[in-house]
Amino acid sequence: MDVSEMNNLEFKLRGFIRQKDKEHFVVRVKTQVGHVSSEQMAVLSDLTRKYARSYLTFTNRLNIDIPWVAEDNLDAVKQAVEEVGLVVGGTGPTVRPIVACKGTICDKGLVDTQGLGKALDERFFGKKLPAKFKIGITGCSNDCAKAELNDLGFVGQRSSGDAGEAGYRAYFGGTFGRVHRVGQQAGPLLSLNEAISLTERVIGYMEQNARPKERLGVLIDRVGREEFLKAIDFVI
Repeated sequence: MDVSEMNNLEFKLRGFIRQKDKEHFVVRVKTQVGHVSSEQMAVLSDLTRKYARSYLTFTNRLNIDIPWVAEDNLDAVKQAVEEVGLVVGGTGPTVRPIVACKGTICDKGLVDTQGLGKALDERFFGKKLPAKFKIGITGCSNDCAKAELNDLGFVGQRSSGDAGEAGYRAYFGGTFGRVHRVGQQAGPLLSLNEAISLTERVIGYMEQNARPKERLGVLIDRVGREEFLKAIDFVI
């Protein structure tokens, strides 16, 4: 990787975010729904001591940032990260890293958020789209992962009260950042495979119909909610 002539956007798209001092970078390390093995964490820890300031941080999407890396060391850090099966990146107009709560590990979890998150990550992470696309999954109505503030969110719910069948409820068009927007609920409870299929249809629709930098919620506003749901073959 030749970094000598890259601008800030090109750096960021590769997972290197220039810091305010203009001399150092944050290296963004993508995890799979927050999972990092002890062996991987040991390597990351060594990298912070060798190339940075002996610490790392976690993002709100359960990825890892290594700050204070000099430009000359970016290649070495990237190579070491990839050698332990991790990825540097997760930015730009793509399907971003999926965020999910602990799911059924938690005593309140109704659905397998980790299983769904891993399946969606393996199938869709990094797919190029007209705008960034975020997916959030949470196992119950406590909504710890803020699923409703993602372009596509899944929340574990029951069909009726405390005794009904559990499934994934879909929410469309949320955002979290300078503009907050709560996604709109639609459709029946879904199984894990049905949630994967729905995600594929939504991403396909986004790919074919969104304008540059147009998030899903804005696209839905433009075409109309009923037209969007009809296009993705989803019951209102």
